[in-house]
Amino acid sequence: MIIAWRETIKKVFTNQPVLWKLLQRAKKWPYIYFYLRHYTLKWRPSAGSIRELNIEFCSDCNLRCSFCALDHLKPKKYITLVIVQKILMALTHDPLFAKVEVLNLYNGGETLLHPKRVILFEAIAEAKFQAKRDGRHFPKVLLLTNGMLLREKLAKELLTMKVFDVVQFSLDGGSKERFEALRVNAKWGKFYTNVTGFIALKQALQPSLKLKSITILEKSQPLTIEGMEPEFKSLLEGMDHYELRRLHDWGGAVTIGERSKSERIIGCSMAMHQLVVLPTGDVTVCCNDLNSKGVIGNIMNQSLGAVYISAERRHYLKQLLKGRRKTLPLCIDCTIR
Repeated sequence: MIIAWRETIKKVFTNQPVLWKLLQRAKKWPYIYFYLRHYTLKWRPSAGSIRELNIEFCSDCNLRCSFCALDHLKPKKYITLVIVQKILMALTHDPLFAKVEVLNLYNGGETLLHPKRVILFEAIAEAKFQAKRDGRHFPKVLLLTNGMLLREKLAKELLTMKVFDVVQFSLDGGSKERFEALRVNAKWGKFYTNVTGFIALKQALQPSLKLKSITILEKSQPLTIEGMEPEFKSLLEGMDHYELRRLHDWGGAVTIGERSKSERIIGCSMAMHQLVVLPTGDVTVCCNDLNSKGVIGNIMNQSLGAVYISAERRHYLKQLLKGRRKTLPLCIDCTIR
């Protein structure tokens, strides 16, 4: 339950800077343990080290958030049903992925932009329910969305098929003005209507669904909901959980202020426990890789299991173990542990 532990630790310690910094520095020890256990021992466990699998449905986004690293000039790509089915087959039949805890339906682009999104969600729902009928494990399914396309008709379709365990909204700024300034092209009125409507429908159609939000606040704002505009505050209070964060630099891909001093960092929990499948079938090592710098294989040419054990992925893990981030273009300016 690595992901569950991580979320619990974040809830408890993120607002305690000293303890949080100590915990971050201690993360090298679990990395070393998992590296030795899964990648060096002759008798290693049948299940791999991956605990999160991300699927990017669409490489494009309808917003232009001021702090986002996504390259909006790259070609727009949509994932196919064939690729999704290959991922689902790996999740349900390959022992390497038997301990995946969360299937995240997001990466750089907006998931709900996919023109065949409902068909893809139905495929995931069928795999999920079939696994349950067969007594097999299936990870929790999490959708992250900016909410701008989540109108009533689509909301009803999604809630009726009961494919998601968690829906998470990006809810930044603390006020209408800051929300629209940070999330360029977003309109607060439409967002508020869509999310409040979704919350109401959820109570009727899928009350067990958990709602979460990540809220980015600028440095000048305190990390608290006190002082936020009433509508904004009411949305946060309507979530099962919300997380208040500062702007981050997407692993060094964007500049948000003075960079922290360079230091030798050993390991990376994201590279150890996560894989991301992009719309083309490319697989990258990290969800901060919005522009395909860390691609290590493609599941149209090989299985997801083959990508997991590939020399390309092992190279990343070994260099991170040795604290050699500077040798990895994706990781060169990253301070995530």
